[in-house]
Amino acid sequence: MNLWQRFNLWLRGYVYMGHRRRPGWSGSLPFYMFRCPIHGLVENYPAGYEEKLRCPHCTE
Repeated sequence: MNLWQRFNLWLRGYVYMGHRRRPGWSGSLPFYMFRCPIHGLVENYPAGYEEKLRCPHCTE
């Protein structure tokens, strides 16, 4: 993460990391890095109708 991304993470609570495509997906989704209170910095895509960022480790 560069300095600008760190600043945005501190300011907004999340930072855009780019679009990614996983195996089996028909398209790509935006991925964001954000801070989980339990697991620290994690990366995931907005999920659900509300497009909420959820820690992938907490939801397992």
